[in-house]
Amino acid sequence: MAKVSESRKLALEILLEQEKSAEKAGELLRAVMDKHAWLPQRDRAFLKRLVNGCIERRITLDHVIDCHAKTKTAKMKPVLRMILRLGTYQLLYMDSVPASAAVNESVNLARSKGLSGLSSFANGVLRAIASGKDAVTWPDPERDALHYLSVRYSMPEWIVKRLCDQYGRERCESILNAFLAERPLSVRFCGKDKDALAASWREQGIIVKENPWFADAFYLENVPGVERLQGFAEGEFVVQDSSSMLAVSCAGICPGDTVVDLCASPGGKSMLAASVAGPDGRVLSFDLTEAKVEKLRENAKRTSCGNLTAAVRDAREEAGALKESADVLIADLPCSGLGVAGRKPDIRYRLKEEDIESLRSLQRSILDASLPILKPGGTLLYSTCTILADENEENREWLLKEHGLRPIDISGRLPAFPAAESTKEGMLQLLPGEPAGYPVLDGFFFACFRREA
Repeated sequence: MAKVSESRKLALEILLEQEKSAEKAGELLRAVMDKHAWLPQRDRAFLKRLVNGCIERRITLDHVIDCHAKTKTAKMKPVLRMILRLGTYQLLYMDSVPASAAVNESVNLARSKGLSGLSSFANGVLRAIASGKDAVTWPDPERDALHYLSVRYSMPEWIVKRLCDQYGRERCESILNAFLAERPLSVRFCGKDKDALAASWREQGIIVKENPWFADAFYLENVPGVERLQGFAEGEFVVQDSSSMLAVSCAGICPGDTVVDLCASPGGKSMLAASVAGPDGRVLSFDLTEAKVEKLRENAKRTSCGNLTAAVRDAREEAGALKESADVLIADLPCSGLGVAGRKPDIRYRLKEEDIESLRSLQRSILDASLPILKPGGTLLYSTCTILADENEENREWLLKEHGLRPIDISGRLPAFPAAESTKEGMLQLLPGEPAGYPVLDGFFFACFRREA
Protein backbone atom coordinates (compact mmCIF):
# COMPACT_ATOMS: atom_id res chain seq x y z
CA MET A 1 0.00 0.00 0.00
CA ALA A 2 1.33 3.46 -0.94
CA LYS A 3 2.49 5.58 1.99
CA VAL A 4 0.38 8.58 3.03
CA SER A 5 2.01 11.71 4.46
CA GLU A 6 1.76 11.96 8.23
CA SER A 7 0.34 15.49 8.14
CA ARG A 8 -2.56 14.41 5.89
CA LYS A 9 -3.34 11.41 8.10
CA LEU A 10 -3.35 13.61 11.20
CA ALA A 11 -5.49 16.23 9.49
CA LEU A 12 -8.08 13.58 8.62
CA GLU A 13 -8.20 12.30 12.21
CA ILE A 14 -8.58 15.83 13.65
CA LEU A 15 -11.34 16.76 11.21
CA LEU A 16 -13.28 13.55 11.80
CA GLU A 17 -13.05 13.99 15.57
CA GLN A 18 -14.03 17.65 15.38
CA GLU A 19 -17.10 16.94 13.28
CA LYS A 20 -18.15 14.00 15.46
CA SER A 21 -17.60 15.57 18.89
CA ALA A 22 -18.03 19.29 18.08
CA GLU A 23 -14.89 19.86 20.15
CA LYS A 24 -13.05 23.07 19.36
CA ALA A 25 -10.73 22.56 16.40
CA GLY A 26 -8.00 24.70 17.93
CA GLU A 27 -7.82 22.52 21.03
CA LEU A 28 -7.72 19.32 19.00
CA LEU A 29 -5.02 20.74 16.78
CA ARG A 30 -2.89 21.86 19.72
CA ALA A 31 -3.18 18.45 21.38
CA VAL A 32 -2.04 16.68 18.20
CA MET A 33 0.80 19.17 17.69
CA ASP A 34 2.00 18.57 21.26
CA LYS A 35 1.82 14.79 20.82
CA HIS A 36 3.71 14.95 17.53
CA ALA A 37 6.29 17.55 18.51
CA TRP A 38 8.83 15.74 16.34
CA LEU A 39 7.05 16.81 13.15
CA PRO A 40 9.17 19.19 11.04
CA GLN A 41 8.00 22.80 11.03
CA ARG A 42 7.01 22.58 7.37
CA ASP A 43 4.71 19.61 8.11
CA ARG A 44 3.25 21.35 11.16
CA ALA A 45 2.39 24.40 9.08
CA PHE A 46 0.88 22.17 6.38
CA LEU A 47 -1.22 20.32 8.96
CA LYS A 48 -2.53 23.54 10.50
CA ARG A 49 -3.38 24.97 7.08
CA LEU A 50 -5.26 21.82 6.05
CA VAL A 51 -7.31 21.57 9.22
CA ASN A 52 -8.27 25.23 9.44
CA GLY A 53 -8.81 25.53 5.70
CA CYS A 54 -11.10 22.51 5.43
CA ILE A 55 -13.22 23.81 8.32
CA GLU A 56 -13.25 27.40 7.09
CA ARG A 57 -14.24 26.45 3.53
CA ARG A 58 -16.47 23.49 4.34
CA ILE A 59 -19.68 24.74 2.71
CA THR A 60 -17.79 25.80 -0.43
CA LEU A 61 -15.92 22.49 -0.61
CA ASP A 62 -19.11 20.46 -0.33
CA HIS A 63 -20.72 22.52 -3.08
CA VAL A 64 -17.78 21.93 -5.43
CA ILE A 65 -17.73 18.20 -4.65
CA ASP A 66 -21.48 17.97 -5.22
CA CYS A 67 -21.03 19.57 -8.64
CA HIS A 68 -18.73 16.68 -9.66
CA ALA A 69 -20.05 13.64 -7.77
CA LYS A 70 -23.13 11.52 -8.42
CA THR A 71 -23.44 10.81 -4.70
CA LYS A 72 -23.85 14.05 -2.76
CA THR A 73 -21.64 14.80 0.23
CA ALA A 74 -24.58 14.63 2.66
CA LYS A 75 -25.07 10.95 1.78
CA MET A 76 -21.39 9.92 1.80
CA LYS A 77 -19.64 8.03 4.57
CA PRO A 78 -18.06 10.64 6.88
CA VAL A 79 -14.52 9.45 6.24
CA LEU A 80 -14.96 9.57 2.45
CA ARG A 81 -16.57 13.00 2.64
CA MET A 82 -13.66 14.30 4.72
CA ILE A 83 -11.04 12.81 2.41
CA LEU A 84 -12.70 14.50 -0.55
CA ARG A 85 -12.77 17.80 1.35
CA LEU A 86 -9.06 17.47 2.07
CA GLY A 87 -8.27 16.74 -1.56
CA THR A 88 -10.53 19.47 -2.88
CA TYR A 89 -9.11 22.06 -0.52
CA GLN A 90 -5.60 21.31 -1.77
CA LEU A 91 -6.76 21.54 -5.38
CA LEU A 92 -8.60 24.84 -4.95
CA TYR A 93 -6.60 26.74 -2.37
CA MET A 94 -3.05 25.34 -2.14
CA ASP A 95 -1.08 26.28 -5.23
CA SER A 96 2.07 24.79 -3.74
CA VAL A 97 0.55 21.28 -3.89
CA PRO A 98 0.63 19.70 -7.37
CA ALA A 99 -2.78 18.46 -8.48
CA SER A 100 -1.37 14.96 -8.96
CA ALA A 101 -0.18 14.89 -5.33
CA ALA A 102 -3.53 16.16 -4.00
CA VAL A 103 -5.39 13.45 -5.93
CA ASN A 104 -3.01 10.55 -5.35
CA GLU A 105 -2.50 11.22 -1.64
CA SER A 106 -6.28 11.41 -1.15
CA VAL A 107 -6.80 8.11 -2.98
CA ASN A 108 -4.09 6.48 -0.87
CA LEU A 109 -5.67 7.96 2.25
CA ALA A 110 -8.99 6.34 1.28
CA ARG A 111 -7.27 2.97 0.85
CA SER A 112 -5.48 3.32 4.19
CA LYS A 113 -8.89 3.78 5.85
CA GLY A 114 -10.29 0.58 4.34
CA LEU A 115 -12.13 2.28 1.48
CA SER A 116 -10.37 0.50 -1.39
CA GLY A 117 -13.72 -0.13 -3.06
CA LEU A 118 -14.38 3.63 -3.12
CA SER A 119 -10.88 4.76 -4.06
CA SER A 120 -11.75 4.81 -7.78
CA PHE A 121 -14.78 7.00 -6.96
CA ALA A 122 -12.57 9.40 -5.00
CA ASN A 123 -10.03 9.39 -7.80
CA GLY A 124 -12.68 10.22 -10.41
CA VAL A 125 -14.26 13.02 -8.40
CA LEU A 126 -10.96 14.71 -7.56
CA ARG A 127 -9.64 14.42 -11.12
CA ALA A 128 -12.86 15.99 -12.38
CA ILE A 129 -12.46 18.84 -9.89
CA ALA A 130 -8.81 19.30 -10.87
CA SER A 131 -9.66 19.64 -14.54
CA GLY A 132 -12.92 21.58 -14.09
CA LYS A 133 -12.39 23.77 -11.01
CA ASP A 134 -13.01 26.92 -13.06
CA ALA A 135 -16.32 25.60 -14.38
CA VAL A 136 -18.23 25.17 -11.12
CA THR A 137 -21.88 26.24 -11.18
CA TRP A 138 -22.50 28.73 -8.40
CA PRO A 139 -25.87 29.88 -7.01
CA ASP A 140 -27.26 32.94 -8.76
CA PRO A 141 -26.09 36.03 -6.81
CA GLU A 142 -29.16 38.04 -7.76
CA ARG A 143 -32.01 35.54 -7.55
CA ASP A 144 -30.68 33.67 -4.51
CA ALA A 145 -28.33 36.09 -2.80
CA LEU A 146 -28.31 34.44 0.64
CA HIS A 147 -27.49 31.01 -0.76
CA TYR A 148 -24.86 32.50 -3.06
CA LEU A 149 -23.11 34.31 -0.19
CA SER A 150 -23.36 31.23 2.02
CA VAL A 151 -21.69 28.99 -0.58
CA ARG A 152 -19.13 31.51 -1.84
CA TYR A 153 -17.94 32.51 1.63
CA SER A 154 -18.71 29.26 3.47
CA MET A 155 -20.98 30.76 6.11
CA PRO A 156 -24.26 29.19 7.29
CA GLU A 157 -27.21 30.86 5.62
CA TRP A 158 -28.90 31.96 8.85
CA ILE A 159 -25.79 33.95 9.79
CA VAL A 160 -25.61 35.48 6.30
CA LYS A 161 -29.25 36.57 6.62
CA ARG A 162 -28.64 38.22 9.99
CA LEU A 163 -25.62 40.08 8.68
CA CYS A 164 -27.45 41.18 5.53
CA ASP A 165 -30.42 42.38 7.59
CA GLN A 166 -28.17 44.31 9.94
CA TYR A 167 -25.50 45.69 7.59
CA GLY A 168 -26.92 45.40 4.07
CA ARG A 169 -25.81 43.11 1.25
CA GLU A 170 -22.65 44.96 0.21
CA ARG A 171 -21.26 45.40 3.70
CA CYS A 172 -22.20 41.83 4.63
CA GLU A 173 -20.18 40.52 1.69
CA SER A 174 -17.23 42.66 2.71
CA ILE A 175 -17.34 41.17 6.24
CA LEU A 176 -17.59 37.62 4.92
CA ASN A 177 -14.66 38.22 2.58
CA ALA A 178 -12.57 39.62 5.44
CA PHE A 179 -13.23 36.50 7.53
CA LEU A 180 -11.43 34.50 4.83
CA ALA A 181 -8.49 36.90 4.49
CA GLU A 182 -5.07 35.85 5.72
CA ARG A 183 -4.24 37.81 8.81
CA PRO A 184 -0.94 38.44 10.60
CA LEU A 185 -0.34 37.60 14.24
CA SER A 186 -0.99 40.58 16.50
CA VAL A 187 1.27 40.86 19.55
CA ARG A 188 1.70 43.46 22.29
CA PHE A 189 5.21 44.08 23.60
CA CYS A 190 5.65 44.17 27.38
CA GLY A 191 9.42 43.74 27.78
CA LYS A 192 12.33 46.17 28.04
CA ASP A 193 13.66 46.47 24.49
CA LYS A 194 11.09 46.03 21.75
CA ASP A 195 13.47 47.08 18.97
CA ALA A 196 15.97 44.37 19.92
CA LEU A 197 13.22 41.77 20.06
CA ALA A 198 11.88 42.84 16.66
CA ALA A 199 15.39 42.65 15.20
CA SER A 200 15.84 39.11 16.52
CA TRP A 201 12.55 38.07 14.93
CA ARG A 202 13.58 39.52 11.59
CA GLU A 203 16.83 37.54 11.78
CA GLN A 204 14.69 34.38 12.09
CA GLY A 205 12.88 35.22 8.83
CA ILE A 206 9.77 36.64 10.52
CA ILE A 207 8.12 39.62 8.87
CA VAL A 208 7.61 42.34 11.50
CA LYS A 209 5.30 45.29 10.84
CA GLU A 210 4.47 48.24 13.05
CA ASN A 211 0.96 48.44 14.50
CA PRO A 212 -0.78 51.56 13.14
CA TRP A 213 -2.52 52.28 16.46
CA PHE A 214 -0.13 51.18 19.21
CA ALA A 215 3.59 51.96 19.46
CA ASP A 216 4.19 48.89 21.63
CA ALA A 217 2.52 46.37 19.32
CA PHE A 218 3.49 44.50 16.15
CA TYR A 219 1.97 42.46 13.38
CA LEU A 220 3.98 39.32 12.59
CA GLU A 221 3.94 37.08 9.52
CA ASN A 222 5.69 33.78 8.79
CA VAL A 223 5.59 32.81 12.48
CA PRO A 224 6.68 29.19 13.15
CA GLY A 225 4.62 28.98 16.38
CA VAL A 226 3.95 31.49 19.14
CA GLU A 227 5.58 29.51 21.94
CA ARG A 228 8.69 29.00 19.81
CA LEU A 229 9.18 32.73 19.29
CA GLN A 230 12.11 34.35 21.03
CA GLY A 231 10.81 36.35 23.98
CA PHE A 232 7.69 34.27 24.64
CA ALA A 233 9.04 32.26 27.58
CA GLU A 234 10.65 35.39 28.97
CA GLY A 235 7.31 37.21 28.96
CA GLU A 236 8.40 39.94 26.56
CA PHE A 237 5.14 39.89 24.60
CA VAL A 238 1.57 38.62 24.62
CA VAL A 239 -0.73 37.70 21.75
CA GLN A 240 -3.54 40.26 21.65
CA ASP A 241 -5.62 41.62 18.79
CA SER A 242 -5.69 45.37 18.27
CA SER A 243 -9.47 45.36 18.80
CA SER A 244 -8.95 44.10 22.34
CA MET A 245 -6.29 46.73 23.01
CA LEU A 246 -8.57 49.47 21.65
CA ALA A 247 -11.30 48.38 24.07
CA VAL A 248 -9.01 48.68 27.09
CA SER A 249 -7.78 52.08 25.85
CA CYS A 250 -11.36 53.30 25.89
CA ALA A 251 -11.90 52.23 29.49
CA GLY A 252 -9.85 55.21 30.67
CA ILE A 253 -7.87 53.28 33.30
CA CYS A 254 -5.64 55.55 35.41
CA PRO A 255 -2.51 54.76 37.48
CA GLY A 256 -3.55 53.51 40.90
CA ASP A 257 -6.99 52.28 39.79
CA THR A 258 -8.58 49.06 40.99
CA VAL A 259 -9.79 47.09 37.98
CA VAL A 260 -12.08 44.06 38.16
CA ASP A 261 -12.19 41.79 35.08
CA LEU A 262 -15.19 39.47 35.25
CA CYS A 263 -14.41 36.91 32.52
CA ALA A 264 -10.70 37.41 32.13
CA SER A 265 -9.04 34.28 30.72
CA PRO A 266 -6.63 34.04 28.95
CA GLY A 267 -5.84 37.50 30.33
CA GLY A 268 -5.03 39.88 27.49
CA LYS A 269 -7.21 42.71 28.77
CA SER A 270 -6.28 42.07 32.40
CA MET A 271 -2.56 42.23 31.66
CA LEU A 272 -2.90 45.43 29.65
CA ALA A 273 -5.06 46.91 32.44
CA ALA A 274 -2.38 45.92 34.97
CA SER A 275 0.26 47.69 32.90
CA VAL A 276 -1.80 50.90 32.71
CA ALA A 277 -2.86 50.82 36.39
CA GLY A 278 0.80 50.53 37.38
CA PRO A 279 2.39 49.35 40.63
CA ASP A 280 0.01 51.42 42.75
CA GLY A 281 -3.04 49.90 41.07
CA ARG A 282 -4.40 46.38 41.15
CA VAL A 283 -6.32 44.08 38.85
CA LEU A 284 -8.64 41.37 40.16
CA SER A 285 -9.22 38.83 37.41
CA PHE A 286 -11.86 36.13 37.55
CA ASP A 287 -13.17 33.29 35.43
CA LEU A 288 -15.51 30.35 35.80
CA THR A 289 -13.17 27.34 35.93
CA GLU A 290 -9.88 26.46 37.55
CA ALA A 291 -8.41 25.56 34.14
CA LYS A 292 -9.16 29.04 32.77
CA VAL A 293 -7.83 30.76 35.87
CA GLU A 294 -4.66 28.67 35.82
CA LYS A 295 -4.05 29.77 32.24
CA LEU A 296 -4.55 33.36 33.35
CA ARG A 297 -2.08 32.93 36.22
CA GLU A 298 0.51 31.38 33.89
CA ASN A 299 0.28 34.33 31.51
CA ALA A 300 0.39 36.89 34.33
CA LYS A 301 3.43 35.19 35.89
CA ARG A 302 5.21 34.91 32.54
CA THR A 303 4.76 38.65 31.91
CA SER A 304 5.54 39.66 35.53
CA CYS A 305 2.16 41.24 36.27
CA GLY A 306 2.75 41.52 40.02
CA ASN A 307 -0.33 43.68 40.57
CA LEU A 308 -2.71 41.08 39.09
CA THR A 309 -4.42 38.37 41.11
CA ALA A 310 -6.70 35.70 39.67
CA ALA A 311 -9.38 33.50 41.20
CA VAL A 312 -12.30 31.27 40.27
CA ARG A 313 -15.61 33.07 40.44
CA ASP A 314 -19.01 32.80 38.75
CA ALA A 315 -19.78 36.25 37.36
CA ARG A 316 -23.48 35.66 38.13
CA GLU A 317 -22.76 35.67 41.87
CA GLU A 318 -23.74 38.64 44.01
CA ALA A 319 -21.00 41.22 44.50
CA GLY A 320 -20.41 40.34 48.17
CA ALA A 321 -17.03 41.58 49.41
CA LEU A 322 -16.36 43.09 45.97
CA LYS A 323 -19.20 45.59 46.30
CA GLU A 324 -18.17 49.09 45.17
CA SER A 325 -14.50 48.05 44.92
CA ALA A 326 -13.81 48.74 41.24
CA ASP A 327 -12.83 52.01 39.62
CA VAL A 328 -13.15 50.15 36.32
CA LEU A 329 -15.25 47.05 35.73
CA ILE A 330 -14.37 45.05 32.60
CA ALA A 331 -17.29 42.95 31.39
CA ASP A 332 -15.97 41.15 28.30
CA LEU A 333 -18.75 38.59 28.37
CA PRO A 334 -19.45 35.18 26.83
CA CYS A 335 -20.97 35.73 23.39
CA SER A 336 -21.58 34.13 20.01
CA GLY A 337 -17.97 34.88 19.03
CA LEU A 338 -18.78 35.62 15.38
CA GLY A 339 -16.28 38.46 15.33
CA VAL A 340 -13.38 36.01 15.60
CA ALA A 341 -14.67 33.54 13.01
CA GLY A 342 -11.68 34.48 10.87
CA ARG A 343 -9.34 33.01 13.49
CA LYS A 344 -11.65 30.31 14.85
CA PRO A 345 -13.49 29.02 11.78
CA ASP A 346 -15.43 26.26 13.56
CA ILE A 347 -17.44 28.90 15.46
CA ARG A 348 -19.72 29.34 12.44
CA TYR A 349 -20.82 25.69 12.62
CA ARG A 350 -21.00 25.25 16.40
CA LEU A 351 -23.24 28.27 16.83
CA LYS A 352 -27.01 27.83 16.43
CA GLU A 353 -29.50 30.61 15.89
CA GLU A 354 -31.38 29.74 19.06
CA ASP A 355 -28.14 30.29 21.02
CA ILE A 356 -28.28 34.05 20.49
CA GLU A 357 -31.22 34.68 22.81
CA SER A 358 -29.82 32.45 25.56
CA LEU A 359 -26.45 34.22 25.29
CA ARG A 360 -28.10 37.62 25.61
CA SER A 361 -29.97 36.41 28.69
CA LEU A 362 -26.68 35.20 30.18
CA GLN A 363 -25.00 38.52 29.43
CA ARG A 364 -27.78 40.45 31.17
CA SER A 365 -27.80 38.16 34.19
CA ILE A 366 -24.05 38.72 34.61
CA LEU A 367 -24.45 42.48 34.28
CA ASP A 368 -27.35 42.54 36.78
CA ALA A 369 -25.25 40.69 39.35
CA SER A 370 -21.95 42.47 38.72
CA LEU A 371 -22.77 46.16 38.39
CA PRO A 372 -22.77 46.65 42.21
CA ILE A 373 -19.00 45.88 42.07
CA LEU A 374 -18.53 49.28 40.44
CA LYS A 375 -17.83 52.30 42.63
CA PRO A 376 -20.14 55.30 42.27
CA GLY A 377 -18.54 57.36 39.51
CA GLY A 378 -16.70 54.29 38.21
CA THR A 379 -16.47 53.09 34.61
CA LEU A 380 -18.02 50.00 33.06
CA LEU A 381 -16.39 48.61 29.91
CA TYR A 382 -18.88 46.28 28.23
CA SER A 383 -17.42 44.32 25.34
CA THR A 384 -17.96 41.26 23.16
CA CYS A 385 -16.17 39.62 20.25
CA THR A 386 -19.28 39.47 18.12
CA ILE A 387 -20.91 41.63 15.43
CA LEU A 388 -24.59 40.99 16.18
CA ALA A 389 -26.72 43.86 17.45
CA ASP A 390 -28.68 41.49 19.75
CA GLU A 391 -25.60 41.12 21.96
CA ASN A 392 -24.16 44.58 21.41
CA GLU A 393 -26.24 47.69 20.72
CA GLU A 394 -29.37 46.13 22.23
CA ASN A 395 -27.54 45.33 25.45
CA ARG A 396 -26.14 48.87 25.51
CA GLU A 397 -29.67 50.30 25.28
CA TRP A 398 -30.80 47.91 28.01
CA LEU A 399 -27.99 49.07 30.31
CA LEU A 400 -28.90 52.70 29.78
CA LYS A 401 -32.60 52.07 30.40
CA GLU A 402 -32.59 49.48 33.17
CA HIS A 403 -29.52 50.54 35.14
CA GLY A 404 -29.42 54.29 34.60
CA LEU A 405 -25.80 54.34 33.46
CA ARG A 406 -24.42 57.30 31.54
CA PRO A 407 -22.46 56.84 28.28
CA ILE A 408 -18.90 58.19 28.20
CA ASP A 409 -17.59 60.05 25.17
CA ILE A 410 -14.60 57.94 24.06
CA SER A 411 -13.80 59.84 20.87
CA GLY A 412 -10.60 61.21 22.40
CA ARG A 413 -9.38 57.82 23.61
CA LEU A 414 -8.69 56.30 20.18
CA PRO A 415 -5.48 57.95 18.97
CA ALA A 416 -4.84 57.50 15.23
CA PHE A 417 -8.01 55.44 14.80
CA PRO A 418 -10.40 56.65 12.06
CA ALA A 419 -13.18 58.67 13.66
CA ALA A 420 -16.55 57.04 14.17
CA GLU A 421 -19.57 59.12 15.16
CA SER A 422 -20.70 56.42 17.61
CA THR A 423 -17.65 56.99 19.83
CA LYS A 424 -19.20 60.26 21.03
CA GLU A 425 -22.02 58.07 22.40
CA GLY A 426 -19.46 55.85 24.10
CA MET A 427 -19.46 52.83 21.78
CA LEU A 428 -17.75 51.35 18.75
CA GLN A 429 -18.51 48.31 16.59
CA LEU A 430 -15.35 47.07 14.90
CA LEU A 431 -15.92 44.98 11.78
CA PRO A 432 -13.51 42.68 9.91
CA GLY A 433 -12.27 44.48 6.81
CA GLU A 434 -12.87 47.95 8.26
CA PRO A 435 -11.34 50.46 8.20
CA ALA A 436 -10.16 49.75 4.65
CA GLY A 437 -6.42 49.80 4.10
CA TYR A 438 -5.57 48.65 7.63
CA PRO A 439 -4.75 45.20 9.02
CA VAL A 440 -7.88 43.05 9.46
CA LEU A 441 -9.29 43.47 12.96
CA ASP A 442 -11.42 41.00 14.85
CA GLY A 443 -15.11 41.88 14.95
CA PHE A 444 -15.41 43.52 18.35
CA PHE A 445 -17.90 45.73 20.17
CA PHE A 446 -17.27 47.87 23.20
CA ALA A 447 -19.22 50.51 25.10
CA CYS A 448 -18.21 52.60 28.09
CA PHE A 449 -20.53 53.84 30.83
CA ARG A 450 -20.21 55.78 34.05
CA ARG A 451 -22.12 54.78 37.16
CA GLU A 452 -23.65 57.88 38.67
CA ALA A 453 -22.57 58.71 42.21
